[in-house]
Amino acid sequence: MALRRPDQLTSARQPPSEAPTNSLVGTAGTSASTRRGVELNQNSPNLEDRIRRLEDAEEIRCLWHRYLLLFDRGGAHQDIAELFTEDAVFETRGADGPDRFLRGRNSIVNDFLRIVSPPRPLKDDRVYSGHQGTLCEMEIHRDSARLLGRFLEMTGRGPGTMLAVGGTHSLDLRREALGWRVAGLVMQLTFCVQLDTVDPRTAFLGKPPSE
Repeated sequence: MALRRPDQLTSARQPPSEAPTNSLVGTAGTSASTRRGVELNQNSPNLEDRIRRLEDAEEIRCLWHRYLLLFDRGGAHQDIAELFTEDAVFETRGADGPDRFLRGRNSIVNDFLRIVSPPRPLKDDRVYSGHQGTLCEMEIHRDSARLLGRFLEMTGRGPGTMLAVGGTHSLDLRREALGWRVAGLVMQLTFCVQLDTVDPRTAFLGKPPSE
């Protein structure tokens, strides 16, 4: 067996080297870049928060689309009212008439919905209105949220005539005991085009004929 020099024996008995100081162990020797990474992980939302945020986003999107569908149905005033808070604010801007500012759920129903989304006569299959909504932005906090969406609405203007109306819906939302509700809605109209059509089923929105 070959003999080792004393310096070789000393090196052999030295303990293994320590772990690198830049490993993710939170030691005092951790590098600045590693410390920033640890802090980022500690401050980022956990999985439960991320799931809740996704669920909130889906509920809010469905709430807005439900408003559009109920509006087109006509006469669904009570169902639409339940989508709003008791003290909700509703504004319309840019319409052919004066701008509207309504406060309170009852005012929204009586002074707006009963006029522009009246009940449809029985067995009446004519087109009164139809909405298409596209989500643009959404910002969610713990108990409040904001949604911005673009809409296109086709409304009847009498036999053979339709109106294409487009604009934005800006919604302020509040989390209540039964879920998200609309606390404020601003409807901003940006264009309006009259269309002639050969479809005789179009009817005048807001003025359904008697049977």
